[in-house]
Amino acid sequence: MASLPIDIQVVSHGHDDCLPLLLDDIEVGRCNLFVAENLASSKLQISPRADLHFVRNESEVGFAENHNRLASLGHAEFIAILNPDLRIPAGVWEGLLPYFDDPGVAVVAPRVYSLRGTVEDNARFVVTPLRFLRRVMRYPDVTLDYPDITRPCEPDWVAGLFMLVRRRAFEDLGGFDAGFRLYCEDVDFCIRAWLGGCKILCVPGEGVTHAARRASRSNFTHFLWHLSSMFRLWRTPGWRRFVAWDRGHSGA
Repeated sequence: MASLPIDIQVVSHGHDDCLPLLLDDIEVGRCNLFVAENLASSKLQISPRADLHFVRNESEVGFAENHNRLASLGHAEFIAILNPDLRIPAGVWEGLLPYFDDPGVAVVAPRVYSLRGTVEDNARFVVTPLRFLRRVMRYPDVTLDYPDITRPCEPDWVAGLFMLVRRRAFEDLGGFDAGFRLYCEDVDFCIRAWLGGCKILCVPGEGVTHAARRASRSNFTHFLWHLSSMFRLWRTPGWRRFVAWDRGHSGA
């Protein structure tokens, strides 16, 4: 099979239980693989392969900074940002790349499913204080912001667990804001993309599954990081401009 113009980026934090499975899903030679092990104490070992560029951080840095560093190592036209706890089917890239025929599209994400087969909420409305409170109060009975999974939608943002990004747009926007240690860097990036005249798409697809850990709901440190990132997001000029723009639901 021919190679694809994609650099795949994955950041591990001791994900030695699932990362090898994801790498097995990616056919050797089809894309360039850039993997960062963020946990210095991790014993993660990855089988050598010609398309793999592996780095081990001497000290931990956030999601945004890790992916910005990995992006600086590659040159492909598109950057695929993946969580290590994903499983992806063969042919997923061929299903996503045609959406970039529209030069205004900066990010494309597929619909993602849980291990139980339910649709994950990786396409979302922008986070506002009121929407955040409503979501917390309704958990775990949370409905999809974009429930029609049979056709493409243009969400406010897509989760950083799977984003296929046009490199030119990523570089023009300055990558992720490294001021976010964890959480909301994907929201901020998509907001800036929309405000910059780009489009975000989430498209139908089958087979991409996510073994979510939901650390912010079970780990107090992660919960605090999540809250801190929310408050940081709400103080950004981009968030205020986006909510004022109001794409029909953003102020709710």
